[in-house]
Amino acid sequence: MMHAGEEFTIDTRHGTFAVLAWPNPGAPKLICLHGWLDNAASFIPLAPYLEHYDLIALDFAGHGHSAHRPRGARYYMVDNAWDLDAVLDALGWDQCNVMGHSLGGVVATLYSATAPGRVQKLITLDGLGPLTARPGETVARLRRSLESVRRSSRGLRDFSSIDEAALARSKVSGLPGELARLIVSRALSRTNGVYRWHTDPALNWHSPSLLTEAQVLEILAAIEAPVLAIVAEPLSRFVSEDMIAGRSRAVPNMQQAQIEGHHHFHMDKARETAALVCQFLDNEEARRT
Repeated sequence: MMHAGEEFTIDTRHGTFAVLAWPNPGAPKLICLHGWLDNAASFIPLAPYLEHYDLIALDFAGHGHSAHRPRGARYYMVDNAWDLDAVLDALGWDQCNVMGHSLGGVVATLYSATAPGRVQKLITLDGLGPLTARPGETVARLRRSLESVRRSSRGLRDFSSIDEAALARSKVSGLPGELARLIVSRALSRTNGVYRWHTDPALNWHSPSLLTEAQVLEILAAIEAPVLAIVAEPLSRFVSEDMIAGRSRAVPNMQQAQIEGHHHFHMDKARETAALVCQFLDNEEARRT
């Protein structure tokens, strides 16, 4: 049976963030970071299988129940990493394990490289570092970025019910309806009889610039914590064989695994995902070397 967790907010030097928590004082600490346009609720299916950890799932800025950034501000991935640092400070967690799905895995990777003393172990779910820039794409990317900013001013779609929103999310993500409902329920507000996204529209802005693959490899090489990278089988559109092969060689201490399913396998195959996560976290031989 899924337990939605305890909800509370955390005031930090970067603003207020919402979390879902499944407390277990004295147990190993694990913070979970969701994917782009998801929220902390995406970890609800996993939580029952991680009950022997002190577990927190964070809503990134602009997502779920967390505050938005100031109007006109962008949502850069590295800012999410600095937000994570502020959240851990506010929680009083000097060290913890970090697990991130998709965007959350990118943020966890950046943070693990830049604050190595705080991350004990790192788990990435269908994502190992950010997408990268290719030569000849700079101007086209800048143009797409500007157009995405213009489009966002038109507002987001309204829905007559949560189920209608869940169906729309299922169509674009492949998530079963009941799992999509978990995510969208935390991303909607009811106003004047209709449901509206309270996710910040600025999250849909395309990034005007990306790191190069060489920069990503430099970041991955700086990760001192043991890493478990789990990817979907077959590979999702966010991961390629070449990406995994090249990047896995850069990480000093990394294990790999695959789970049959789609990009959100940690929701649809929660038991199988948790088994791999627990084996990795509980294995003393996989600790920092």
